[in-house]
Amino acid sequence: MPASRIRSTTSLLAALALLGSLLVVYEVDAVDRSKFRTCEQGSFCRRYRKFIQLPQLSEGLWSVVPTSREEAGAAAWTFLLKHRNEAEPHLKLTLNAYASGIVRFRVNEVSPVHPRHVIPAGDVVVDPAPGAAAARITSDEKTTIITFESDAGSKVKVELLHSPISMSVAVDGRVVQRLNARNYLNFERYRKAKAVLPPDSQSDAAAQPEEVLLDAAAFKDVDTKGLWEEEFGGHTDKKPRGPASLGMDVTFEGDVPSLFGLPEHMTKASLPFYDEPYRFFNLDVFEYENNEPMALYGAVPMIWAIHRGEGQQAAVTSAFLWINPSETFVKLERGDKAWGSSWFGKGSSGPAHAWWTSESGVLDAAVFVGPAPAAVSAQFHSLTGHAPMPGLWALGKHQCRWNYMSQKDTLSVDSNYDKYDIPYDVIWLDIEHTDGKAYFTWHPTHFPNPQEMVDTISSKRRKFVNVVDPHIKKDEKFHVYKEIRDQGLFIKKVDWKMIDDPTDVKPADWETVEFIDDPNAGPQPPEWDEAQDGKWEAPKIPNPAYKGEWKARQVVDPSSPRSDFEGWCWPGTSGYPDFTNPKMREYWGSQFALDKYKGTNADLYVWNDMNEPSVFNGPEVTCPRDAIHPHGDVEHRDVHNMYGYYVHRATFEGLEKRVPGDRPFVLTRSFFIGSHKYSAIWTGDNYAKWEHLSTSIAMVGALTLAGQSLVGADVGGFFKHPDSEMVIRWYQLAVLAYPFLRNHAHLETPRREPWMYDEDTLVAVKASLQLRYKLLPLWYTVFEEYHRLGKPVVRPLFWDFLSDPETHADEQAVENQIMLGDVLLVHGIGKPMSQQKSTTVYLPAAPGWYDIYTGSFATPGKHGVKVTMENIPAFFRAGSIVPTKNRIRRSSSCMAMDPHTLNIYLDPASGEATGRLYLDDTKTKKYQEGEKFDVHFQFKGDTLKATSAGGKMPTEVSPEVERVEIFGLGFEPKKATLKTPRGTVELPQPMTRPQLAGLGAKLGGSPLRFAATLKIKPWIDLTDGLEWSVTIN
Repeated sequence: MPASRIRSTTSLLAALALLGSLLVVYEVDAVDRSKFRTCEQGSFCRRYRKFIQLPQLSEGLWSVVPTSREEAGAAAWTFLLKHRNEAEPHLKLTLNAYASGIVRFRVNEVSPVHPRHVIPAGDVVVDPAPGAAAARITSDEKTTIITFESDAGSKVKVELLHSPISMSVAVDGRVVQRLNARNYLNFERYRKAKAVLPPDSQSDAAAQPEEVLLDAAAFKDVDTKGLWEEEFGGHTDKKPRGPASLGMDVTFEGDVPSLFGLPEHMTKASLPFYDEPYRFFNLDVFEYENNEPMALYGAVPMIWAIHRGEGQQAAVTSAFLWINPSETFVKLERGDKAWGSSWFGKGSSGPAHAWWTSESGVLDAAVFVGPAPAAVSAQFHSLTGHAPMPGLWALGKHQCRWNYMSQKDTLSVDSNYDKYDIPYDVIWLDIEHTDGKAYFTWHPTHFPNPQEMVDTISSKRRKFVNVVDPHIKKDEKFHVYKEIRDQGLFIKKVDWKMIDDPTDVKPADWETVEFIDDPNAGPQPPEWDEAQDGKWEAPKIPNPAYKGEWKARQVVDPSSPRSDFEGWCWPGTSGYPDFTNPKMREYWGSQFALDKYKGTNADLYVWNDMNEPSVFNGPEVTCPRDAIHPHGDVEHRDVHNMYGYYVHRATFEGLEKRVPGDRPFVLTRSFFIGSHKYSAIWTGDNYAKWEHLSTSIAMVGALTLAGQSLVGADVGGFFKHPDSEMVIRWYQLAVLAYPFLRNHAHLETPRREPWMYDEDTLVAVKASLQLRYKLLPLWYTVFEEYHRLGKPVVRPLFWDFLSDPETHADEQAVENQIMLGDVLLVHGIGKPMSQQKSTTVYLPAAPGWYDIYTGSFATPGKHGVKVTMENIPAFFRAGSIVPTKNRIRRSSSCMAMDPHTLNIYLDPASGEATGRLYLDDTKTKKYQEGEKFDVHFQFKGDTLKATSAGGKMPTEVSPEVERVEIFGLGFEPKKATLKTPRGTVELPQPMTRPQLAGLGAKLGGSPLRFAATLKIKPWIDLTDGLEWSVTIN
């Protein structure tokens, strides 16, 4: 929920009185832009934009010292980089070639004045690092060339140009990316206090250091404001370590029609080329707007590029990842071909450019060479790690609201789901369940017996989620606050003191005599009588060389006293733990133990909100950049975008220890690269607006391309109240396109549980949720592919149909459609019926498509579709076998022992189809020990069978099939037989029906085909492996 959304609500009067004037009350439906700075308002981005416009950059500033190359491990090398205006090389470049098809490019300082923050191994990049490539390196005076073959068999060539430094990466003979091709490299080394230039023998001797072009922080023609201190929104950011930003350009070569990614922003899927750079600075943004590069809650600075082929060349993909947790800006550019906000329909696009700049840290970037989308996803996960399998229940319906106000209210919501026979899996509680917003507690009167309530939910085979935010209520009676404080684990603030700079020495020619004898005065007058007049003193005049009293330059005292940083959040005055510290994460995780977190059981999981972190009275509603994380003595600016990551990682690890072998569930709002290993993500506090519904497709797709697949948007919107039409449309999309399916609502909105609407709406929402539960076997099987191979669970169409240019050129295909696995295409409806009577659906090049509701067949291509309220366009890919469960019960756990249905959608040309079903116990980690079962199906020559089956079948789920549905048959089957190791059985006569062609041309050249339903008695036991088959004739 947002930092600012407190109004005169009864339950929040105490909080409102406490926060007083610190909180601004908004009645407008728009973000308050004055709270959040732009590139121009931040000194490091502003000066970088000016720096890259300097004409001197045309020749480059940094060069590789070829003779400095050293081996740094398998397929790893280091080089020194020298600036043309310095005497010695002060930067070190490290290159890695990883076997999966990754080229990693890192730059850090050599012997810095202050250590630069480097993300610890294992936090983002896996430890040990990905497997090294079998690479060959050669070099001459001008270039170094690295070649290797990726695990997938692609030939990769890296060409490092020495002077000025640039690097190209080619795959299978095609250059896909160039780094620093435009000489935008900037690296601001740490300086001594208030020094113009960082240490170097040539720079130290410069008579006019401000005339030396060294970096963006050191040249008079750029911008030297804000180097050591800057203000924004009434807050002063002290910078005792001085400027430390860095930046570089990347060019995506070839004909690049679209760039994708850069979550989290509310933009189109095909990234617009805004004038303002995309910002990455995790924030609690109140009422965020559509079509904006403003920062939101999370950061994965990753771009996917599509490179179209020339002539007969196939299209390929590549991606670029910028690994830096400080504030970052990314600017997309097209050179002379700037299309503004939309490229669609503009013809050949040419290369795309991006520049990247971060406030501090080191330059760490990875090029994923692809060339197929599946290879890019696999490369990302080989670098950052694979996600664990979620519990099946996590893919069901989650019911949430700010807030269910009492134990009675909570149980009433649960009972109404049963009353109306609507499936759901999880009920959630927001902040009002606590005792005064002290997390890990319960409100003593509203939730008098939480253990009984939680156990009641468990008895129905459902789950519970509580919010636990990272701001800790300052209260001497609150044990969590006292224990964190006493262990010194809070973030610190600095009471800044100024001292004389110990390195500042008075110049030898500094004149301190204020008055001197007047040289024009005569000698002592003869009439001067010392006895009467005193001793004679010559007249004085002001000394023209006098410079005043010398005082040393004032600098920030590095020993300035520190105390616990305190900010305002929901509880009032709060402390903010240093989650970068493993000791703090260990302590945090221990608080979820069942003997410590009273009123919980093993079915209660956790939601980490407000973890950007949100600080109501802080600069940009977050933690000051100059706050100190005691672990490593790191400024908050260095780690800001990883703060939320460390919070939800600590929660995940605590839940792992709470019940060994259980699969933890954590939801986070703030995230970073690698969050997929620990948490689900939602897109934050969205609106009940049609544009928020439609843009959620792009937002979810961007997240899944960035490796985060357990994601979704609040169904129905968090702010405002969706009318019946909007809520129906949102559910119709969400059950097919959101891996994480939760509805959530602001405290001041009307209640919106399904039964709160009219009967028609209730029926429609219920039908959508029943469809979700019917498809859970498909969702779970696709999630296993994500867990094992890194394939996004839902993804833009180009991921599966790269060879079809419309999937990266047609606006409907790119912006309004998304795939679930490689089998289900869904098209969202983002306007009310009053504005949209029909829509255009693009079906990619494939054997064909089947309407998931009617089974009617459609051919590839663009089709006009009439819009109705019954459903939204959705299609299964021809040639697929889709596992489902048709017995819908109160929760996914209640369906565990129910048999499956196999839905066969035939390729009309071959009459064949294939598919897969993955099974495990859905809740523990036994799958990691081999307790799982995997079946591959094939329908060919009128026979359904398993082509492979293996593993150990868990006893907690059913391996059985009770029904087979076949679509697209060329004949009307009259008979079906089942063959098993126990004999051959003639099945009940197939129930058949004519299947007319749907969108497009006739089905397989014939106006009529058939669909058939086979009831399987006895049920197929999939543990029979390859020893069963079903034949129709």
